[in-house]
Amino acid sequence: MSKLRTFAILSVGATLTLSNSAFAGPFTDPNKLGDLMMVMAPAYALGMTVMEKDWDGTIQLAESIVAAQLLTEGIKMLEIEQRPNGSDWKSLPSGHSAGVFSGAMFVHKRYGWKPALIPYAMALVTGWSRVHARAHYWHDVLAGAAVSALFTWLLVDKYQGLEVSADPENFRLGFRIKF
Repeated sequence: MSKLRTFAILSVGATLTLSNSAFAGPFTDPNKLGDLMMVMAPAYALGMTVMEKDWDGTIQLAESIVAAQLLTEGIKMLEIEQRPNGSDWKSLPSGHSAGVFSGAMFVHKRYGWKPALIPYAMALVTGWSRVHARAHYWHDVLAGAAVSALFTWLLVDKYQGLEVSADPENFRLGFRIKF
């Protein structure tokens, strides 16, 4: 079984475990489900950096998430738009969406689209949950994703891992670079 497949299975398992214990059943409460996914997508991205022993990626992930959240909160302080539920004027952009899309977009840019499918699914669920909970409009979710895209584009590089292999029967040593 590939490392990616094993990691994906463990991530989904962790999500299901957390959903049934610490978060008291988020599958019945869309808002709690969005909260869970907002944490799980960046955790998935962090797990990818650890799995690859990609410490530069770990730093880039942290930088892109922190930058996206700082800009998101800065925009919210301008109080541009009232939330659909009327609770305050900090609807635009969605902080949950900025966080979850930061994780998904990081994985996509750093490691490719295939390993990003799971965190993108988490991002879509989070966006839906924020609209369903009347905490945001769809354009707030898209604005949060756009903020994340900006900082992912600016701060994250494509991973170029180096793998060394040896063939003891033929006394050859080679390497392969992932692009």
